[in-house]
Amino acid sequence: MKYRNTILSKKENEEIINALINEKNLNIQFTLSKDEILRVKKLDKPSHQLGYALQLMYLKNKNINIIEYINIIPEKIVKFLSEQLNCTTKNLNEYWEIKNTKTRYFQEILENFDYIKFEYTPNLEREFYRIAFSNGNPLIMVKEVLKLLKDKRVVAPSLSIIEHLLWIELEKSENKIYQNIVNQIKEFPKLYSLLNVETTGASTYSRLKNISVNSNSTGAKELLKAIKELDEFGVSLNLSFLSDNKLKYLALEIQKSDKFRIDKFFNENKKYSYLALFLYFKRKEFVDMVIEVTSTYAHTILKRSRKKSRIYTLQNQENLRLNFLKLKEVVKKVINLEGVDELKKLQNLLVPLSEELEAQEEELEEIDFLLKSGQSFNYTNELLECIEFNSNTKPEFINYLKDFPNLKYKKKIELDTSIFSPQWQKNIKKLDSNKKIVELALLYSIKDYIRSGDIFVRESKKYNSFDHYLVEAENLADMEEGKKFIESLKLLLNIPEQLNFATDILVDEKSIFSDKIYSYFPKISMTEILYDVNSWTGVLEYIKENNNSSEKQKALVATLMSNGHNIGFSKMSISSSIDESTLRRTSEYYFNNEALSKAQKNLVNYHHSLDIVKNWGNGENSSSDGMRVPINSKTIYADYNAHYGNKGGGIYRHVSDQYTPFYVQMLEGRDSNHVLDGLLYHESELQIYGHSTDTAGYTEQMFALTYLLGFNFKPRIKNLEQQQLYAFENVEIDNRKFKKINEKIILENYNEILRMIESIKCGKVKASLILNKINSYNRDNGVAKGLKEIGRVLKTKYILEYFSDGNLRKEVQQMLNKGESINSVARLMFFGKNGRLNESFIESQLEKASCLNIMLSSLIVWNSRYLEKIYSIVKNEEWFNEEEFKRVSPLGTQHVNFLGKYVFEDIKIETKDGLREIEIKV
Repeated sequence: MKYRNTILSKKENEEIINALINEKNLNIQFTLSKDEILRVKKLDKPSHQLGYALQLMYLKNKNINIIEYINIIPEKIVKFLSEQLNCTTKNLNEYWEIKNTKTRYFQEILENFDYIKFEYTPNLEREFYRIAFSNGNPLIMVKEVLKLLKDKRVVAPSLSIIEHLLWIELEKSENKIYQNIVNQIKEFPKLYSLLNVETTGASTYSRLKNISVNSNSTGAKELLKAIKELDEFGVSLNLSFLSDNKLKYLALEIQKSDKFRIDKFFNENKKYSYLALFLYFKRKEFVDMVIEVTSTYAHTILKRSRKKSRIYTLQNQENLRLNFLKLKEVVKKVINLEGVDELKKLQNLLVPLSEELEAQEEELEEIDFLLKSGQSFNYTNELLECIEFNSNTKPEFINYLKDFPNLKYKKKIELDTSIFSPQWQKNIKKLDSNKKIVELALLYSIKDYIRSGDIFVRESKKYNSFDHYLVEAENLADMEEGKKFIESLKLLLNIPEQLNFATDILVDEKSIFSDKIYSYFPKISMTEILYDVNSWTGVLEYIKENNNSSEKQKALVATLMSNGHNIGFSKMSISSSIDESTLRRTSEYYFNNEALSKAQKNLVNYHHSLDIVKNWGNGENSSSDGMRVPINSKTIYADYNAHYGNKGGGIYRHVSDQYTPFYVQMLEGRDSNHVLDGLLYHESELQIYGHSTDTAGYTEQMFALTYLLGFNFKPRIKNLEQQQLYAFENVEIDNRKFKKINEKIILENYNEILRMIESIKCGKVKASLILNKINSYNRDNGVAKGLKEIGRVLKTKYILEYFSDGNLRKEVQQMLNKGESINSVARLMFFGKNGRLNESFIESQLEKASCLNIMLSSLIVWNSRYLEKIYSIVKNEEWFNEEEFKRVSPLGTQHVNFLGKYVFEDIKIETKDGLREIEIKV
């Protein structure tokens, strides 16, 4: 029976079915034991033997009744089992057609192997409800149900039944969630006013959703004003009853929603819940933005003040030097004085010198220039009213933050300065506790203490307490386990008797072979490539399900190219004759990061399945690198880079050894914060183990984290010969001293380190978020110190291997070259607006980067397919070289037209004035 109520997309359905019936791990999952062969061989007919064996092995290993999927059983599995049974595969269809026989045998298998037929008992209903309540992703829900049934040895029913039952429980769980949220709402009319249209023509909801600011005091004030406006709606939600996964799902739903979508909800509880959730998530976002703006602004002003202080000090020193020389000359003359007349002459010299010395400015420090900067920080009271700070280590500072707004009319503030750093204590004393200097000390201390983890904000996504992001504290490891771990590290470290710092890298010689191969490629446009790749992979279905209409598909491709080429919807509308509003609507409804990630994963998996990719690698190694892009918009998600001379951000891309760009994100902070995200969250079929970065992606902590998470970190480190080496004992080789590892620090923090690793593994916290916190903590943080000590062992091991192994050096270089080559092609594709991003929000920036990544992957897939085709044509030619062909990359672009096609046609304008008609839009 086929149920109408489904929760999976067509592609997700195919993915689940493929996972249930595929031939992966053939030798492990489909090898019959001797007892099983004897049992099967008792049956008379070969077709019965083979059919029985298929039912048995699919039940044992996949927990399904294969009768549901008999038309798509892989031939490879049938053949593999027939060879073990030494029987023919003929007449197998006859076995499936005899209902009583296959049903009787399956019942026998159930009884013999202690399996239970599926029955939707109250106990299973509760489990289905739990899964639906705690998850938002339908694919994950179905996988959890299948795992649950397998663990309970309950035969999984058809996928349509699982979907239908989950749909029912999902409806119940969502109604329960909405009711719980609605019960916390006090003023429904006030909340509904979010959807009111303002004089600008946009709704209040839309205005608040799209607020963007610059990193200055004005930006901070705008955000604080917005937070106060959110608070006026009187909604304060407690969502502790929801799982982290459900909260992530709801946050994504709110991100995708607009006024029109919410207004159309038939379920009133759902409508009000979405509005309340919008306020809940938006407030967290604004709080994070205020902290980021204040931190960035304060850092910028302090940096400028330091620069002015340095310039002033240098100028002052030069003036003092010149006056010293003048004084030196005068002293000489005083010593040699012989009469009153000469004294009078000398006085004439001393008067201007005295005036110069009097005019010499007093010594000025950074704080003096900070006060003179003219930059305003006069929003401290509003900041403390809107954001509640907490601390486990600095309660006195928190108490003072609570009292400060009461002191707003005082010009001089007497306080215990011990709550501040020694430098700020000195500054406050110097300026006699002036309120302005105390206020500056307060803001800068908030910035520093947030960064170090000493204070936190509960109503924040990024700046909550470190403990908030971790799984519950448990005794994950005792002292003995910690000692065993250290012993295992000692075994990894083999220190040679002599150090040989070899850095040479053998590079394959360049040849014209690749150009010759690409000369066979047909000339093609990017549009045609996207259509071709979609016909092979169905990639567009992940962006818009069931998009069979050619017009819908046309809008999808045009929108994808608008973003990927960065030309915008207006220019694409002119080029494609698709109405601009259609492109914008398509982008708004279908182009979200979840859909784009699924599309990217589809392309990665398809490319990985091609035979030719083995020429470049096995899909077990990868690299990551950032691509700088200027950002020309009002946003806090950009910084000024002196090297590039512009304000911008970075697209951070992970690339496999098969040239596949399998993960992309926008940089927030340094590159190393984002290395683990691509390795952990790509969800493709690539089995990444080794990973390389340049120096920007390297830290000692990254060596520790990759090792503990099961990866092999192989970075290219600048000035590698000068890196400090470490050992567990005091060692000196060739006048090179190895520093001793502090085992005590590792032991003291081993349990908390494992807790953090477990939190990353189970998805409690995203790796980049926790790494951003770890990398910003001060030196006294135990987890950061413990990771650094572990990383120093692994870094030393790697450096010694890198110097001694030429193949490793070559491998790292080649892997990074692949990433840099893809960045080059990406810049070629991302040509619109001179490569500048105009998006203010990081989600919108990521959508552009994801579209670019999909286009890159489509080019690579298309080129790979045609490389296979050309190989079959030219492999027997005299000039052909097999080894050189293996080095031909799928990144060729000389045959591709990334620009539009120009139509040269003389059209006669037949209007009276000889001008084209103007369409007046009402």
